[in-house]
Amino acid sequence: MITKIFLIIVIVLLMGAATYSYFVYSAIPAEPKLSGKIYRQNIQVGNLDRNYLSYIPRKLSSGPGIIFAMHGTGMNAIRMRQWSGYELDKLADQYGFIVVYPNGYKGNWNDLRTNSPFEAKKENIDDVGFIESMVNRFGKEQHIDTQKVFIFGFSNGGQVAIRLALEKPKLVNAICAISANLPTPETFSFTGKGPASRVMLVTGTKDGINPYLGGPVTLFGMKKVGTAISAKATAEYFVERNAMNSSPENKIFPSQKADDPTSVELQRWTSSGKPAVELVTIVGGGHVIPQQKFRFPRLMGKTTGNFNAPLEAIRFFGLTESL
Repeated sequence: MITKIFLIIVIVLLMGAATYSYFVYSAIPAEPKLSGKIYRQNIQVGNLDRNYLSYIPRKLSSGPGIIFAMHGTGMNAIRMRQWSGYELDKLADQYGFIVVYPNGYKGNWNDLRTNSPFEAKKENIDDVGFIESMVNRFGKEQHIDTQKVFIFGFSNGGQVAIRLALEKPKLVNAICAISANLPTPETFSFTGKGPASRVMLVTGTKDGINPYLGGPVTLFGMKKVGTAISAKATAEYFVERNAMNSSPENKIFPSQKADDPTSVELQRWTSSGKPAVELVTIVGGGHVIPQQKFRFPRLMGKTTGNFNAPLEAIRFFGLTESL
């Protein structure tokens, strides 16, 4: 009897390990050789001591730009670097801008969803002030061009990027929000008017957390964290807010691998000849940051090999001029 119970326990443990290995585990890519250093710093925002990582290349462009890379729910600055494949750091080396990885309050951000269950929302944490304080610091210490402030946000980080695009368009030039649609009107706290920052949206049609077509936003179907409109309606909201009436340019990205089941479609609305709103649809893509170095856990859906979000984001931002 004891032997049979022991055998059952072993089988259950092995099955659990196999399930974890297949659906949850993903190998972290090796950290690349970079010209500069990673700095760990703190800054006082109101009565809170906030912290962040920053990457400053050895050689910066004159009046460098700065990207704030905002992590998703339950993540942190370190994981954001890893799960974006260290791509922003490598691009910073190539093009001479600064990358900052802020840490959210208890792993989350205070976005525009009135029904968000996270502590950052419940305690009304001043995440907008956090970004403003860091912009001021880097303006004084690294002489950044304050017209070149950008947000690259994933999931909950994408939601706070959207908040900054709406509330602080004079502070933030443009954002890239990945796996983040606008909340439905009854759960949307923003009531302002006028133009927003330029906006790039990247969303997968098979996103199991942030639904491409809109609906309940859940953590793997277990915990509701909001209600969203569709990705297309989100893009159209920003097109209307920025008073653009032109029809979008449509583009299909070429497939990089014959066996990649995903495809990539782009809709781009321009203003004064420059991209102002972009909707990148990853057909078959999941709740992931599309890039080439890190495969997200299978639980989060497919990571396309046909689109590099960090690279396309800095192109959208206008940071790809050579040093």
